[in-house]
Amino acid sequence: APAPPKRDPGSFAPLAGGGPVDMPVGEFIGRAWDDDRKSLTGRVVRLTGFVVPARRRDEWYVTRMQIACCAADAFALKVLVKGLKAPPRDAWVEVTGTWVPHTFGKMPNGVVYPELAATGLVRVPAPSEPYE
Repeated sequence: APAPPKRDPGSFAPLAGGGPVDMPVGEFIGRAWDDDRKSLTGRVVRLTGFVVPARRRDEWYVTRMQIACCAADAFALKVLVKGLKAPPRDAWVEVTGTWVPHTFGKMPNGVVYPELAATGLVRVPAPSEPYE
């Protein structure tokens, strides 16, 4: 069988539609850091996850857990949410907003989370499959 075509790791499919785009948290993170075309710029997205408080007031994370093999190796995928009061810790939410492009030239040391300028928030029940 022929080898699969090589894909540029910085290329993502165009975002569909003009309204809010439902997007997994992991895809948002990938597009925020690795999309050379900056496809998130100006696009309204909707992320679903649970609430994790941030250190700064009026900031919090929408979070999903990702599994590589099993629940024991799960790790948190986080997007920093700005502009809306934090719901209760561990509440499941759909948060709508736009990506805040980073302003630094070189990626700083340590963990840096992509940011979402939130414009809407709805509490939702926990999904039947909570992992991404």
